[in-house]
Amino acid sequence: MMLAGTLAQICRMAISSLGRELAAWKPSRERATFGAEAMLSVALSVALANALHLSDTWWAAISGFAVMQTSFAGSVERAAHRIMGTLIGAALGTMVGPWIGDRPWLFVPALGAIGAVAVYQANGSKAAYAWVLGGVTALMVTYEAHGLVSVRATALFAALRVAEVMVGTLACLLVASVFHFGPKWYGKKGPPSASATARAAGESVVPSAAVLPPSPESMRPTRMLLCLQGALAITILAALTYVLHLPGFAQAMVTAIAVLILPAGLPADRTRQPVMEKMVHRVAGCLLAGTLGVALLPLMQGQAILCMFALAVGVWIGCHVQTGREGASYVGRQFTIAFIMVFVQDHHWSADPVPALMRLSGILTGIVVLAAVMLATSRLHLPPSSNDVSV
Repeated sequence: MMLAGTLAQICRMAISSLGRELAAWKPSRERATFGAEAMLSVALSVALANALHLSDTWWAAISGFAVMQTSFAGSVERAAHRIMGTLIGAALGTMVGPWIGDRPWLFVPALGAIGAVAVYQANGSKAAYAWVLGGVTALMVTYEAHGLVSVRATALFAALRVAEVMVGTLACLLVASVFHFGPKWYGKKGPPSASATARAAGESVVPSAAVLPPSPESMRPTRMLLCLQGALAITILAALTYVLHLPGFAQAMVTAIAVLILPAGLPADRTRQPVMEKMVHRVAGCLLAGTLGVALLPLMQGQAILCMFALAVGVWIGCHVQTGREGASYVGRQFTIAFIMVFVQDHHWSADPVPALMRLSGILTGIVVLAAVMLATSRLHLPPSSNDVSV
């Protein structure tokens, strides 16, 4: 009952914060610049992926967006983590997947173990994004291996996934470099603006309060609980996939891991509500993007120029909400990712909404399963660390 009340309150707050953000539509120069960077990065990612005839263009586009940060240094660091995590995860999935793919009694718990390690390590590491991408990529490759049942075919799938991530990441770095070094190359006159100074120093243009991170010892019980919840959710999803052949399983796995990664500096005793907030915001962003995107697809008629224009506008709007201060940032980020999933098809422009709906259904499935797991473990309290001090 208490969880239901908390969930209802989070839903009301999400709607209210999104409404305030849309009502206070004041695009500053910094927010508009970030939106333009992300928009160009996604467009360049799509163009390069199509030119190289990559199979999953949408994954390259998401990489082009996900790596982009409000500071150049942040984008470079995130790019390194995404590439490193993807390479390690692809290698692990290629080595493990073909040998356990046809053995459900090994395959299902192995996926749960991979997810558990990713969640546990990401919540206690400075390279959290690398752990997330490593876990997600290993899960995707291992999952595909159970259908491919071939080392060569699995390695090819893993190589394509790495190529798509590399294309999107490099496109992002190219765009970020132009915006970062461009004014210097052209000898821009006058004192640098506050945003330029912040970006040169590697700071975000969106102000944030300084936080003192909790000690690793105090976070260990929380990390263990989140690790358990992630393992159970992914294990259930893997088992359901074997029995029911669920569509969009990859997005369900990504969701089960992504929403369990806590913000840096969060107190160890205040974790349940942030996770629930991420779940609600992810659903809200995906539903808004799915509804708008599916409504627009027939109007685009698969025309490249129209689709690219609609994609650019959607990315810019999502980035504007993401960089706002009204509490709807994660809604904006999830809206952008879902909008990319809708408009960017596998390897060509199309007005067919079915592939997009399958991906979005995977996200919603992941949320439902994870919510059920959290409800089942809501009364579970792991023993505190021996170094914890009660106050």
